[in-house]
Amino acid sequence: MSSKRPIELGRESRLFLLFLSEINLVTGALFFAYPNLVIDFWPWPVKALAIRFIGAIFLAIAFGCWSALRAKIWQRAKILMLVGGTFFGITSIVSIALAASQGGGFVISTWTGYFLAASLGNFYLMYHYGWPRKPQDRLGRSQPWKTANWFFRIQTVVVGVFGIMMLLLPNIAQAQFWPWLVATSTLQMFAGLFLATCLATGWASLQTDIGRIRVLLPLDMIFPSLALLAVGIHWDVISSQSPSALVTGVWVFIYAFVAAGSTYLYFSSRKEVMA
Repeated sequence: MSSKRPIELGRESRLFLLFLSEINLVTGALFFAYPNLVIDFWPWPVKALAIRFIGAIFLAIAFGCWSALRAKIWQRAKILMLVGGTFFGITSIVSIALAASQGGGFVISTWTGYFLAASLGNFYLMYHYGWPRKPQDRLGRSQPWKTANWFFRIQTVVVGVFGIMMLLLPNIAQAQFWPWLVATSTLQMFAGLFLATCLATGWASLQTDIGRIRVLLPLDMIFPSLALLAVGIHWDVISSQSPSALVTGVWVFIYAFVAAGSTYLYFSSRKEVMA
């Protein structure tokens, strides 16, 4: 490996990301399009809206894997390994705790095994390639992209605060600010996504290389866009179960803000690269 070229993802790493992306693509598409058909295959009780949200997460992860594959360079792709490792890691802990309290079974054991394998695979890549940048990995310009930096800072604070509350105080979160009724395990799984996103957007807010920022944007715009679609499909559930119209409005605004902001940054990043 040349010491003058940025470190690129190896063949085995690319195969792992491709495999993970295909699993999440198929699973996510089924969950989002046909929630009532797959409810019984989830390891804890959920309803159609929650299944569609989970499907949106899986589809976002699939796009994230493709974005990492397209980036090729490890120092641009590594943030998505942190996102995947953190989300699947927290979800596996939630699943293990549920299995310990309610007894195991084939369904919960299978999903727990998948969550653990996906988490460990992502963290292994981080261990294998290393997080710190080497001299050949210092890419991009020296001036920050201020619009992206501020967008990610705002998002970091919002998802960080909500994610911590949902993970550690799910009963309070459910009663005070989550817009529909879900199981505690589901809320903590969503918290895993929020906290993984918090780490990613906090990191992105410090970057000056457009390639490092751009790699995160597909995942950041796919999930909130699909989540808004799911909310629209199940608006009757939201309107009947939300603690208040204010709570509903805040969440719709947050998802719309993230979806619109990420989409804008993704397409405008081409102009920034050429500037």
